[in-house]
Amino acid sequence: MSNKKQHKKRKFLKKLLNKYRFTILNENKQEENAHRFSISPLSVLLSLVVSFMLVVVVLYMIVVYTPVGTLIPGYINKRTKEELINSNIRIDSLIYEVTKQDRYIANIKAIMNGDITFDSIKELPQQIIGDSISVESSELEREFTKEWEERERYNLTSQATNVNEIQTLNLFRPAQGEIIRRFDIIAGHYGVDIAEVPGESIRAVHDGTVVMSDFTANDGYTIVIQHRENLISVYRNCYRLMKNIGDKVTKGEAIGTFSNRKTEGEKKDKRFLHIELWHRGKPLDPNTYIAF
Repeated sequence: MSNKKQHKKRKFLKKLLNKYRFTILNENKQEENAHRFSISPLSVLLSLVVSFMLVVVVLYMIVVYTPVGTLIPGYINKRTKEELINSNIRIDSLIYEVTKQDRYIANIKAIMNGDITFDSIKELPQQIIGDSISVESSELEREFTKEWEERERYNLTSQATNVNEIQTLNLFRPAQGEIIRRFDIIAGHYGVDIAEVPGESIRAVHDGTVVMSDFTANDGYTIVIQHRENLISVYRNCYRLMKNIGDKVTKGEAIGTFSNRKTEGEKKDKRFLHIELWHRGKPLDPNTYIAF
């Protein structure tokens, strides 16, 4: 049985390798021209395969590197994809603003129609309002606080932290813009302030997990990201947040935006992004680890 299979295989290979000669015959003179060539089935098969590969490569280059690709249904080039993402962000911002405006108008209508009553607020008992409980620190507490502050004032090791483990993180620039205030630990300014660029995105400095995403009274919209190597990045005074607690982010991914204002018509304080870096509970100068 095996001999028959081997015989068939050899016969098939022999057919592939057999050469056939093609000649051009002049019917009037019954003479063969000098143009003649020989081919085999294997050479024909290889020629077809190579031709097919060349056609595929040429079509791929035409689709990728020429405008012809835009005519293919469903094909989106890199530039179009970026424009779609930016358009979606703008649309989302517009929807957010329109929703706030609708709520504001609805509240005004409710007040004008008398649907909101004002007699539901009750006064608190006087004994709760009164300062009946003393919250002043005792003399012993004041002495301990003063002694601790004097001891730690000139302790340089209190601000030391092992930063060798974060030297290789290669942090991403969080936003485009001019630095208007730098890191100053003596003044209690634990980060840098980047001037607002209208419409610009705020991006994560490195891969991590969002551990806070909320509005605060002092710093506006704030988002905090936990990175590896015990590094934490804080982004304060954002105009809008795009991530929630527990979301995974990658380096350079948009996590918030500046406002879409193009001009400063009124005399207001210039908006800015405040970025902080913390490592093992100690503040780091972002300008040392990020190329602004």
